[in-house]
Amino acid sequence: SLESVEIAPVVDECIGLLAPLAALRGIALRHESLAGAAVRADRMRLKQALLKLLSNAVKYNREGGTVDLELKHSGSDRLRIQIVDTGPGIPTSRLAELFDPFTRLGAEGSEIEGTGIGLTITRRIVELMGGTVGVESEIGVGSCFWVELPLETPADAHTATVPPAQTQ
Repeated sequence: SLESVEIAPVVDECIGLLAPLAALRGIALRHESLAGAAVRADRMRLKQALLKLLSNAVKYNREGGTVDLELKHSGSDRLRIQIVDTGPGIPTSRLAELFDPFTRLGAEGSEIEGTGIGLTITRRIVELMGGTVGVESEIGVGSCFWVELPLETPADAHTATVPPAQTQ
């Protein structure tokens, strides 16, 4: 059910659900101002996708790390929601495997729970909403998972769009 979905309330719900898990490991969950940013999506499915990416960023992070949620324009008609963590990073040679079903990239023998299908399901959900999912990672620095969805503009809905991108 695609509709105009404001990002801020969805992110606030996700962070509220994950804050206790993050606090146990001393991980800071941070986000920039999201007020007015909106995408064309199914609200429940967007929440499901963001919860998966945020929970993975917490689960696979280092003790005392950070998880940042950022918004970026991608062209004139798409919005990228990025989740950047300070985890150990993923080897470039293994990034393509991440979205394969039942792949856990060596976490099978760890105490981290999971089946290896969450990212596969997340990718499918986002694609059904007309979006894309991707990842970039650097060993020893962390990973950036992102979701791109159609941007809602004032002509499409009575909401504002994301503020201009901040430089990093």
